[in-house]
Amino acid sequence: MSRGSQGLPERFRSALILMLFTCLIAASGWLWRWDQVLYDLQLGFMSTDPSEDIVIVAVDEKSLEALGRWPWSRSVHARLVEKLSLAGARAIVLDVLFAEPDRTDPEGDIQLIHAIAASDRVFMPVILEQQRLGGMLVESMPLPAMSNVAAGLGHVHMDLDADGIGRGIYLYEGLGQAYWPHLMLAVQQWLESDKAQTEPVPVMTQAPNVHIISRRSHRLIPFTGPAGNYPRYSYSEVLEGAYMQDLFRDRIVLVGVTATGLGDALPTPVSGHGVPMPGVEINANVFDSLRRGTSIEQVGFIPHMIGSGLIVMIPFLLYAYFPTRFAPLVSLTALIGFVLFNWILLQGAHVWFPPSSAVLGLVLSYPFWSWRRLDQAVRYLNDQLERMQYEQKHLSAQQPEGDLVGAIRFLSHLMPLSGWALHDANGRLLMHGGESLNEPIDGLVQGEWRRSGAELWTRIPRQENEWQVGMLWPRTQVPQGRSLNLLDDFAQQFVVDPEEDHDSVLERVELRMQKMQQVNVKLQRFRHLISSAVGQMDDGLMVINSLGQVVMSNPRAAFYLGREKEADLLGEEADKLLQVLEIRDAWQWPEVFQHVLLKGEPIRFEAFRAPDTELFVQLKPLDESGAGMHGVVVNISYIGTLKRSERTRVKMLNFLSHDIRSPITSLLSLTQSRKMHERTATELAEQIQPLARRSLKLADNFLQLARAEAVDTTRFEDTDFISVAHNAIDEAYVQAKAAGITLRRQFEEDEIWLQGDLGLLERALFNLLENAIKFSPSGSEVVMDVRREDGFVVCSIRDQGPGIPQDQLTNVFLPFTYAETENTSQGNGVGLGLSFVKVVADKHRGTIEAANGGDGGAVFILRIPCESESPV
Repeated sequence: MSRGSQGLPERFRSALILMLFTCLIAASGWLWRWDQVLYDLQLGFMSTDPSEDIVIVAVDEKSLEALGRWPWSRSVHARLVEKLSLAGARAIVLDVLFAEPDRTDPEGDIQLIHAIAASDRVFMPVILEQQRLGGMLVESMPLPAMSNVAAGLGHVHMDLDADGIGRGIYLYEGLGQAYWPHLMLAVQQWLESDKAQTEPVPVMTQAPNVHIISRRSHRLIPFTGPAGNYPRYSYSEVLEGAYMQDLFRDRIVLVGVTATGLGDALPTPVSGHGVPMPGVEINANVFDSLRRGTSIEQVGFIPHMIGSGLIVMIPFLLYAYFPTRFAPLVSLTALIGFVLFNWILLQGAHVWFPPSSAVLGLVLSYPFWSWRRLDQAVRYLNDQLERMQYEQKHLSAQQPEGDLVGAIRFLSHLMPLSGWALHDANGRLLMHGGESLNEPIDGLVQGEWRRSGAELWTRIPRQENEWQVGMLWPRTQVPQGRSLNLLDDFAQQFVVDPEEDHDSVLERVELRMQKMQQVNVKLQRFRHLISSAVGQMDDGLMVINSLGQVVMSNPRAAFYLGREKEADLLGEEADKLLQVLEIRDAWQWPEVFQHVLLKGEPIRFEAFRAPDTELFVQLKPLDESGAGMHGVVVNISYIGTLKRSERTRVKMLNFLSHDIRSPITSLLSLTQSRKMHERTATELAEQIQPLARRSLKLADNFLQLARAEAVDTTRFEDTDFISVAHNAIDEAYVQAKAAGITLRRQFEEDEIWLQGDLGLLERALFNLLENAIKFSPSGSEVVMDVRREDGFVVCSIRDQGPGIPQDQLTNVFLPFTYAETENTSQGNGVGLGLSFVKVVADKHRGTIEAANGGDGGAVFILRIPCESESPV
């Protein structure tokens, strides 16, 4: 597959899908209830001690009993403001709305206005409400006179979530435009104008839409605890002065209703056992958080959606760096890490990131990733299975039905097959040949031959059908061992597995893996077949990639390049490896690689590896379309034997043109001479006889050499070497006596047996004796010594001649070799006889050596393997 067609890796595609899903969940708000639960749970662990300078003066049941029914006269509130002001309260928050004048006690309104004005530290609420169902939204404010003298005004609206629980507020709120600060923000701005979170009130550029409530700057309240966490004092007790001196000095005093059924008590995240929290205490928590700077800001819609999606990608990024078995741990770690991060973000930075959508994404990341990988694995297995089955059909030796007869015919050439039969699964006879067989035996299984008398039966699956194949043999020649293995291979070649629907959604992964494993085994067998065949080649084979590195080789290539095994070649630089081969043409190795790789043309030449290895090297460019890479295929063939034969042929031609033509030419010259007519027949015979004998001798030696080279070593018989030696000496006796030379025998044993050819051995020993006699002086002796030594029979022949020149010792046994002088032990043309000895020694797995004796003369030593005891 090309790089462009691969696209994104599967893990990124999976991460992108899950990220989009998580963003959709985050945007839809489907998990808002879980977000609230998690927020409330974390908020329960954030309890802090309330500020000591915040107190509540509560309109409670006790005050109602003491002062009567609610609402009270505003002169009562005026007296409370005066007392708190005189007590040194730093700020007084009247969380009670005085939106209409008291028609029953107008004087009370005046008193309250004067008290507020005199205190100059009283803050009053503004309420946004509908006065009737379906009516217009209105701002309910304190009486204008009170508003003018109050230290500050602000809204006290609590934002209720969908579950009816109050968790946060908006810092600014108003009709059409958010210009009213929260009442507690107004108090903070008044008290700490240089430190407060002041935000500019937006300027109205157009008439506000008074039918909607505009809000901004939402904050979550970190409640210090459940209701009753701030100190409360009964309204009536404070009014009566029943409190300790300096109790309210420099305190923030919030006055509000806490009596059941009167106030605006609301449920909060910290409301224990369903007990709502009075509005005045909610305001106390709001002021405390604003002053401490611990109010919680919730992440916006867009950042939350994008952040949730990005968080889900974390485990997918980490999966690539860990083994698959650690993927659940990675997913769990990412989940725990995000929960801890969310906790730290809330506790430390006072930022709330609703985690449910991200947690859901993290929880689903491993199952989704596993499912995607599983689906990818199934698709990969299907693709690989189809490809491998295709390769199996085209690469393996799987046979169609029509080739069965030909295959059985071939088996009959190898083994004594008497008859055969082919049945289907129901026992119906399909084909047969030779002698008749019985019906198939029961219980046949694939890959096993079962015997019934002289018959062998097996079962061969053929897609939806099956074959039952039987073969009949002579009873004493039923195949076993290697022959039976050949039958197993025969049956395996005709197996055809049933084809299945690889696109089935319900197909199990285990089945796909099992199928792929079966096909892979078959392909592995074929690869091993190729590897074994390449490894057993007599030619060296190497494949070199475009980097000049060896990527494939066989043992023979390693041997030719001087390495112990083929693994020593893999990864090595080819130009350095091949430097051990000397090219006999004008080529240099860099030029060879340029010619093959750049021009794409094959090249062939002879090479030489020291000391005496002659090779034929072929280099061809690698087929890129099939191999998937550029490279070179190098084939190294040994041609030493061929070159030696060629040189031998040349020497033979030279020999024929010289040694055989020489006496014939002399005969022709003699017959054409004028003196021939002047001589008698006796004189003429004396001149012709040596020339004719010489020609006959050369022809005989040549024929003997050819016979020795063509001998069949499998026909060797038990031969007594001592008898052979005696015969050779007896045959040479007449020639030795004529030359005045004594033949002496030194045999340590009476019999030494070996596997050999008696005629060849006798001729070889005679040639050695003849050579020694020919170049020994008259009156000397030739000694033949025969002994047994380390499983060999050692025969040495020593003469007392001039010996062999040192520069000719290594070439003395080469055929058609000429001596430089006439007085050497080798003689003119005698190399043909000694070459015969070398061939005989090689045929008998022995050796022949030539040396010079210490007291002069030549020594020939013949060593041939022998038997340890007599075969008789």
